[in-house]
Amino acid sequence: MNNNLLLLGLLALTLLTDPANLHAQSPLDVGVHFSPQLRYISSSPNGNSPSGHLTRGKDGLSLGAGAGAYLEYAITDRWYVRGGIDVAYKRNRYATERVMPELDTVRSGSNFISYTSIELPVAVLYRFGYKRHYDTFLVGLGTTLTRWEGSPQFRSSFSRPSKAALDYAPHSLTLFGGYERYLSSVVVLGVEPYLAYVPTRFLLENSTTAKVQAEAGISVRLRLDN
Repeated sequence: MNNNLLLLGLLALTLLTDPANLHAQSPLDVGVHFSPQLRYISSSPNGNSPSGHLTRGKDGLSLGAGAGAYLEYAITDRWYVRGGIDVAYKRNRYATERVMPELDTVRSGSNFISYTSIELPVAVLYRFGYKRHYDTFLVGLGTTLTRWEGSPQFRSSFSRPSKAALDYAPHSLTLFGGYERYLSSVVVLGVEPYLAYVPTRFLLENSTTAKVQAEAGISVRLRLDN
């Protein structure tokens, strides 16, 4: 009787420690990422006709970064859902001008707005199947459930902005693709270029409104395949 119990215990231990069995019973993976990001900002007329000095914005590019942790759940062997929490440092810079009619002068300057954003992203992705060396390609579509913005920091050549000068939407839309490769039996390295629409406006000039037209970046991900 004791021998039978011992054999059953050894069998159960073998099944629990079998990697293939763990993979079949654990469709939930955990991962982390680091994502450099580039933002493109442009300005357009806002319809105002201010008297006196006129300030107007132009275009700009700024480099920021984000990082976070996430969980990924396998719906099927090709379809997955992903959700997590991110912390991003958003940098926004664009050129400005100040027109001084009484002096027939145009002065050049710039605006710089930075803030920290805590976000809850979710995404649906499709993997095309594992190829040689267990590498694979994927595509996906994501959004943010919500985001919290920290107090913005402003440096402006011609304005004295307040927090009200930053107008952002809680949601965004992200399209991404990627390539993954196994570094070991459980560690997966992924590289995912993405393009996001993140509606954010800056209300600093009296004749134009600046807007983030697009955000692009590359997410470098490490995932533990359970």
